[in-house]
Amino acid sequence: MAMIKNFPRRAALLLGGLILGLLLFSTQPLGAESDGCALLKPADLTTTLGGTPIASPNPGGCIWTASGSTKKLVALKYRATGPAAEMAFAGARGNAGKDGKVVTDEAGLGDKAFASLESFGVVLMMFKQGRMLQLQYWTGAAGTAKDLQALRPAAKKAIAAF
Repeated sequence: MAMIKNFPRRAALLLGGLILGLLLFSTQPLGAESDGCALLKPADLTTTLGGTPIASPNPGGCIWTASGSTKKLVALKYRATGPAAEMAFAGARGNAGKDGKVVTDEAGLGDKAFASLESFGVVLMMFKQGRMLQLQYWTGAAGTAKDLQALRPAAKKAIAAF
């Protein structure tokens, strides 16, 4: 009889283990693609970065900077797709609100999105058609609602190109 009572718990543990295994041994590991620079044009970031943007592709995506400015934008396109990406997005959303950080759900940026105000600026995590895109806006100070507002136009263009 005890085995019958624990069946839902055992099934949940088995399902959780299966999902974890799929995430750990997936042929498409969680990581970032390297073509994040193609998502935005320099003109999309001139106001946000406060100068003429310079793109620097790297193995993790793209870092946009502007000479004379301390601000930068990091674009990360994650390789995980489908259920693995959905779970990674849900995990990121769940962890974003820890430690009292301000987190808001964002409309009009893919299928679903959220923003978090961080100690360095703003992070926007977007999910579209089974894929994830993250933008990190480094302002040199704690993120504010004004910083998030400044990032939204570039985010809309990036998710449209994603």
